[in-house]
Amino acid sequence: MFSWQTNKSILKAILTKKSPYYIQYYITGRCNLMCRQCNIVETNSRIAEMDIDMVRRAAKNLRKIGAGIVLLTGGEPFMRKDLPQIVEAFVSNGMNVRLQTAGTRFATEEQLQACYDAGARDINVSIDSLEFEKFDYINAVPGSAKNAIETLERISKIFRRQSSILSFGTVMSRFNYREIPAIVDFAQRIGWYVSIVPVHIAPVEMPKGFRSYDRLFNFHTDEYAELDSVSNQLKAMKRAGAPIFDSERFIESSVSFLKGNGPTWRKDGVCDSPNLYFAIRPNGAMSTCCDYTLAEPPMVYDDQFVGLYKSGKIQARGDVQDIIKNCGGCHYGSYPEVTLSVRDPRALAERVWLVLKSGRGQLSQSPVQENFVAEVERVRAAHPKIYPSTQWSAQEIQDIVSMWTQAEGRKAILAKDREERAAQNRQRGVGPDVQIGAEAKRRESV
Repeated sequence: MFSWQTNKSILKAILTKKSPYYIQYYITGRCNLMCRQCNIVETNSRIAEMDIDMVRRAAKNLRKIGAGIVLLTGGEPFMRKDLPQIVEAFVSNGMNVRLQTAGTRFATEEQLQACYDAGARDINVSIDSLEFEKFDYINAVPGSAKNAIETLERISKIFRRQSSILSFGTVMSRFNYREIPAIVDFAQRIGWYVSIVPVHIAPVEMPKGFRSYDRLFNFHTDEYAELDSVSNQLKAMKRAGAPIFDSERFIESSVSFLKGNGPTWRKDGVCDSPNLYFAIRPNGAMSTCCDYTLAEPPMVYDDQFVGLYKSGKIQARGDVQDIIKNCGGCHYGSYPEVTLSVRDPRALAERVWLVLKSGRGQLSQSPVQENFVAEVERVRAAHPKIYPSTQWSAQEIQDIVSMWTQAEGRKAILAKDREERAAQNRQRGVGPDVQIGAEAKRRESV
């Protein structure tokens, strides 16, 4: 399943706790969705993208510092036409590539096949509800939910091999938390995993790069008991063999995070960036993670990057140390699971077993091969206590989703969204149609 480079990086991480085996590379700030629980597009939309030559240089540098797995995300990564070439750049340097997409129309059969042919074997699709109206509201784009389900079907036909890991990225919030077991059921029927990420909402006065400000997603105290019940149900399902990607400790820490108590996955309250993982912005700027940017960042394509990282100068920077020591903590899926895999033997054992199951094809064999939209309907019918969600969702959520289903109501919601985003300085740039050229690259590195 994993390359020699990746296995070596993971083993070194377990032994030394200092091997950057997981890299998040935000290859573009462009996206055709306006997801309400995400702010990364607004954070990255005003900066240009590395061109393919710079990506190849960055890939060589990452190999030299011992990187193992590279997550290619965005924005919507499939909006980059050269995505297959980007995949090849990292695979040819011995790294495993994980793709992340919202399942938009840009993830065409041709692009998916080209990425698979280039060596991609791991792909994650955002699936936040099996009620399409609610899912569309969360994405703020009509029809996006059906597109995502149809994309799952396209991916399954191309990536359904013994060496592939296919997973949903499901953001748990007040909108969908009781749905999660049903989403796991759907995943199991089609041969996919579910990776759960607790919603991240920041106060307007304390913005962070990835987080939204929409407090409608935050849990209320009277919902905590049911949240605990869902957590216990998910852990029981996982023990029974359900395709849940996350470790039990991750699930427990997620619930603590959603209750406002902070995450419990970090050792001594300090994260492991940039020793075990770090983020790369579209222009090649390195940062500790997606929530923070550095004033004068190291550029991963720069010839000096390898020396700076290997010498420890990047890790010792004052701004880097301030972030990792003083951050209140995040719960994005990659970072906690990397730390837990390295520092928690039980979580490591769970992850090893997951990879072995994938390699033996136990995930990829499924009786459901087509018409995933119809399968969603069958799953909803099989869970009458969950669907329709009006049985349990808060009245304010029911009202806003109901308003969204009406043309005039949807227009009013989108107009209000634009006003709020402008007031919060979350307006998107025009999008970097021209990638960084040689002269711009020199300016970036000065």
